[in-house]
Amino acid sequence: MAVKTINDIRGSFLSFFESKGHLRMPSASLLPAADPTLLFTTAGMVPFKDFFSGAKTPPAPRLASIQKCLRTTDLESVGKTKRHLSFFEMLGNFSFGNYFKKEAIEFAWEYSTQFLPFPKEKIWISIFENDDEAAELWHKHIGVPKERIVRLGRADNFWGPAGESGACGPCSELYLDRGEEFGTDAENRAPGGSGDRFMEFWNLVFNQFDFQRGEYLPLKQTGIDTGAGLERLATLVQGVDSVFDTDELMRLREAAAKIFSAEYVGKNIVPLRVLTDHIRTLTFAMSDGIFPSNESRGYVLRRVLRRAMLFGRKLGQKEPQLYKLCDVVSAIYGDFYTELKDNIPFIANYIHEEENRFLRTLDSGASRLEELMSDLRARGGKELKGSDVFQLYDTFGFPLEMTVELAEQESLGVDTAGFKIEMEKQRERGRAAWKGALELPIEKTTKTQFSGYDTLTDHATVVALVRENAAVQNLSAKDSGSLCFVLTERTPFYAEGGGQMGDNGFIKAANGSARIVDCRKQGDAYVHLISDIEGSLSTGDAVTLTVDSERRAALQRHHSGTHLLNAALKKILGQHIKQSGSLVHPDYLRFDFTHPKAMSAAEVEAVENTVAEAIAANLSVATLELAKKDAEKRGAVMTFGEKYGDVVRVVEMGEFSKEFCGGTHVAHTGEIGTFFIQKESSPGAGNRRIEAVAGKAATTLFARRAAEIEAHLTELKSEAQDTRIATLIAEVKKLQKSPVASKSWRQLLALDESVQALQHELRKQKKKEMQAATGVDEVEIETVAKSAKVNSRGVAVAMQLYQNRSIPDLKNFLDKVREKNSNAVYVFVSETAAEKIFVCGTSAQYAAERNIQLNAVLRMAPSELQVVGGGKGELVQGKIGGEISAFMEFIVQGV
Repeated sequence: MAVKTINDIRGSFLSFFESKGHLRMPSASLLPAADPTLLFTTAGMVPFKDFFSGAKTPPAPRLASIQKCLRTTDLESVGKTKRHLSFFEMLGNFSFGNYFKKEAIEFAWEYSTQFLPFPKEKIWISIFENDDEAAELWHKHIGVPKERIVRLGRADNFWGPAGESGACGPCSELYLDRGEEFGTDAENRAPGGSGDRFMEFWNLVFNQFDFQRGEYLPLKQTGIDTGAGLERLATLVQGVDSVFDTDELMRLREAAAKIFSAEYVGKNIVPLRVLTDHIRTLTFAMSDGIFPSNESRGYVLRRVLRRAMLFGRKLGQKEPQLYKLCDVVSAIYGDFYTELKDNIPFIANYIHEEENRFLRTLDSGASRLEELMSDLRARGGKELKGSDVFQLYDTFGFPLEMTVELAEQESLGVDTAGFKIEMEKQRERGRAAWKGALELPIEKTTKTQFSGYDTLTDHATVVALVRENAAVQNLSAKDSGSLCFVLTERTPFYAEGGGQMGDNGFIKAANGSARIVDCRKQGDAYVHLISDIEGSLSTGDAVTLTVDSERRAALQRHHSGTHLLNAALKKILGQHIKQSGSLVHPDYLRFDFTHPKAMSAAEVEAVENTVAEAIAANLSVATLELAKKDAEKRGAVMTFGEKYGDVVRVVEMGEFSKEFCGGTHVAHTGEIGTFFIQKESSPGAGNRRIEAVAGKAATTLFARRAAEIEAHLTELKSEAQDTRIATLIAEVKKLQKSPVASKSWRQLLALDESVQALQHELRKQKKKEMQAATGVDEVEIETVAKSAKVNSRGVAVAMQLYQNRSIPDLKNFLDKVREKNSNAVYVFVSETAAEKIFVCGTSAQYAAERNIQLNAVLRMAPSELQVVGGGKGELVQGKIGGEISAFMEFIVQGV
C-alpha cells in the first residue's frame, strides 16, 4: 500500500527494514555522546561511529533508525529555499561488516519503487566518479539505463566523516525527476545541477575508509550507512512544492500563521517558514538538554532563537509569541518522540523568558546600527566597518544580511570581508576550544588497567616515557623543567574524567622517584604527569605507585556530594534539571545545570538541607556494572555529553541517587560530613551554577568566613561607636564555638548580611554628616532629580547651570542626584569669570539600558561649541568655548 503521510513513511520504512533482518533502533539524543568534535547529531550514522570503526560491537549486524538531526551550517538559507531545514529526521539503514553495495542498492530500489512508490523511469542515480562496481550494479543488476546514471566528483559523491575522524567512503544517490516544469536549463538537465528538477532523496554511503589525522585508512570491516531526509522524501511522495508544505510541517506553519496573525503569502512566506523550522529545532534540542547560552552549542541555539525573533519582528511581533508553538510541536511529534511531552511546559517558559530578554535588546540593536550609520554619514563615510557589523551580529543577534539590507536603504555599504574576518576569528576560538585532548607519541593499542577503585598503592612496570612530545628511554633530574610523562601497564591513579580531577601522588623505582601531579587519559592509556624527578626512571623499571590518600578522600567527598546535590536539585526544582557540567576539586565542587532562573534563597536552603539529610542517613554507596539498558531500567541518570559503552558503571546511594559514573566515591554518605552551598550563580543564560564544599573543606571555610566577619566588625568598631557592633561580635564568637553544620552555616551567612547592612547604614550616616559639613542642599538634590524631561528618543535628561562651582563640586552633586534618580542623564555646567566647565553623567545601568555612550556623543560635538573633554560612556567632563545653551541642546539631542 502506498504511503501518504510522514507518519506512514516512518512506519513503512522501519517495517520494511525489519523484514530484511534489521534491528529497529530508537533515535539518539541531538547531543552526540560519542563524538566531542560534533556540536550536534548531524546524521543518522553519528550514534554508530564506534560500530563502524570496530571500537564497539553493535547490538546486531543490521540496524535501522529514524534519527533526529540538527545542522546549522546553512542556517541563513532556512526559510529562503524550499528544501533547507535546521532540524530534520533522517531515515537510515546500516550494516557493519554484514552486507555491502549490492544489498544496499537492492533495498533502496525495492523500497523506493514498491512502497513509496516512485515510477522507476523517474529515478536517476549518481555515483562516485570512479566507482565502476556501483555503476555495474545499478545498470546490469537493477536495470537502470546508463543515461540515467551520472558520475560525480568527490564534492558530490564522497561522504564523511561526520566530525573530524571516522568512517567514510564513496556514495551513490537516488534522485527523482520532477519534470520539465521545474526547469530545462543547464542546471536542470541531470543530477548534480543547482536546479529544482532533480531532487536527491536517498544517499547510500559505502563506508570503506577510516579517516584519521589526514589519512584514509582501510576500515576493519566495510559498512553501509544510508540516509534519507524524511521531510524531503515526503515532499516528493505528497507532490507538494516545498518541505514546508508536507503534512506535519504544514500543521506547524499554519499554527504559526495564526499565532502571528499573518497569512502565508508574499513577504510573509519566508518569516513563517523560519518560525516553523526554528521552533521545531528549539523544542527538540531543549528536550534533549541543549539550551541557548553564550557558549558552544548553546550559542548556536541562541542564534536560532534570535533569528526566529528577528523574522517574527517582520510580522509585527512586539511581545513573546514563539513559545506558544511549543505545545503544537508536542502535539504533532510527541507520539513518536515521547520525550517531548515531559518537558514542554518548562521549554515554553524558557523560550518565553528568552523572548522577553531579546525583545528588550532588539531596539537597542537597531539604535546602535542607527548610531553607526549616523556617525558614518557625519564623517562622510560610505561603508560600515566589518568589526562594527560583527558586533551587531554577535552582541545584538543582527544577521549580516539584515544589516546589509538596512544599510542599503541609507545608500551605505557594508565591509562584508571585514565581517568574515571577525567571524573566522570567532570560529578559530571555537575550534581551539575542542583541542584539549592529549596527543602524545604512544601506541594506540596501549592500555592501562585501573586498580584505583580497590587500592591506593600498586606495583607496575613502566611501559613508556615521554619528554615534551618525544618518546624517551630515560628521565632524570635534569628533565624536571620539561613536561614529563610516565605510562605503566596498571595504575591506582584516577585519570581526570566525569568532572573529577586526576589523582596526585608518587612513583618510586629502584634508581629514582618523582611526584605525580596529574593523571589523564589518552585513548585507553593512563598518562601520569610527573615533576621533581630524583635519580632516574627508565622504561622497563618496576615501580610502586602511591596515590595521595588525603587528596583522594577529599575528591571522593566532593564527588559523592555532587551526586547528592544533583538528586536534591531534581527533588526541589523539578525533573527538568539536567547536568550541563561539573568540576570535582579536592577543595570544592562546582555543578552546572539547566534551569531558566536564579534560585531563591529558600530553594538554595531547601536543596542544602536535602543533601544534609541524605548525608545524615549514612546511606550505603554501591557500585554496579550493568548492561546500559538494565542501568536505565533501574532509573540511573546519564550525563549528557559523556560517552558510555554497552556495559556501564552505576553508583547508587540508597534509593536517593542513581547515576552512571566512572568516578571514585565514599563508602557511605556519612563520610561526606558537612555540606555547604557557597554560591549560586549563572555561567550563561539557561544554566545555573552551584559551588559547594564538603567535609574538611567545609570546616575550613566556616572558620575562615567567621574570622573574616569578626575582623570586619573589629574594623567597624574602630571607625564608629555603635552598640550593635559589640552584639554582632558576640554572635560571631558564639557561632565559632558551635558545631559546624548546615544550620550554623546559614546562621553565619545571615550574620554576614547583618554586618553588611550595618556597614552600609554607618557609611550612609557618615555621608550625611559630610554633606552637612559641605553645605549640599537636600532640597536642591530632590528638585534636580525630578526635573528630567524625556527627549525624542525616550531618554530622560535634566540640565542645570551654576556659578563658580568646580569639577569636583559638580561630580559630588551628580553622585547625590543619581542616588535619588538613576534613570536620567544629567548635564551640569558651571560658569566662572575665567571658564565654562561641565560634568555630564548617568548611571551605568541607565546607560546600558538606553545604549548611551556619552564619550561618543561628546566626540560628535560641532566645532563651534569648542568642546574639550572626555571620559567614559556614563560620565564625561570638560570645558566649553561656545554658547552654554547650544551645548546643552546638543547633549539633549545627542543622547
